[in-house]
Amino acid sequence: MRPLVIIAGLAARHRAPVRQFALRLGAPVYAEPLSGLREDAELDPLLVRNERMLSRGGFDSVIRIGNVPTLRFWRDLTLPVTHYGDLPFTGMPGGAVMPIEDLPPRPPKAAAPQEFLAEDRRKAEEFGQILDAEPQSELAMVRTLSRDIPRAARVYLGNSLPIREWDLAATREPREFTVEANRGANGIDGQLSTFFGWCDPEGENWCIVGDLTAIYDANAPWVVPQINAPFTIIILNNGGGRIFGRVPSLRRMDPAVRERLVENPHALHFDGWARMWNIESRVVELLPNREASRRAWERYDALWA
Repeated sequence: MRPLVIIAGLAARHRAPVRQFALRLGAPVYAEPLSGLREDAELDPLLVRNERMLSRGGFDSVIRIGNVPTLRFWRDLTLPVTHYGDLPFTGMPGGAVMPIEDLPPRPPKAAAPQEFLAEDRRKAEEFGQILDAEPQSELAMVRTLSRDIPRAARVYLGNSLPIREWDLAATREPREFTVEANRGANGIDGQLSTFFGWCDPEGENWCIVGDLTAIYDANAPWVVPQINAPFTIIILNNGGGRIFGRVPSLRRMDPAVRERLVENPHALHFDGWARMWNIESRVVELLPNREASRRAWERYDALWA
């Protein structure tokens, strides 16, 4: 028996029992940011840092807990899956979702593959060295941001690329963040509006979005005078929808054609937008160096060649 546990978005009330289940099972665990367990100190010996390690684990089954995962590994999955969650969606053809409360209190003990976990740690260290060498890359900026956001802050991620880059590059230090996101087929719509509705007057509220996502919801700050909550909006402005340059099927296109037809390149900045809504002090525009980002991604891909 060699199962993998994937923990996706969880309600706070479920985190303790899910942690205990995973510890009793003893199998490798991939915890997404929305699980609230990605940086969990107790689970740390079982936590897989790199999604790309998952295809190398020789797993014979998957136990998915929580919402539908965002992982590419999940979308390509052909292994048998047991689903536990609050929502009735399996995220794949067929199957059924059992309540999280039905997790077995005494699961059969699985042997944690120590060599696999040790290799995962080595890959994580090498990836950290790549980011150290390319501090102006987008991935390194996300890592720095995750270290600089105040402890116990509420962090909202939207849409696809910020969610995936946070999962990949954000610090693994236990910083007690509450992480949420809004994603889906039309996930680029309404992200800033969702964030403003989510803001908590009692907490530090941080929003991390890409430039196209911010443009799509540019009218959202009309509601700011009604919000009695501190917030900061971080816009990762890489000049277009750069996630499409990472989609395997699209990477086969001529880069110039892909950029023109798919990535929606632009040279816009957000200082005037922030000034129009009188939120200049609450908006930070990060401008990754495109060549540094390209080199960082190339070296990351080379780790798995």
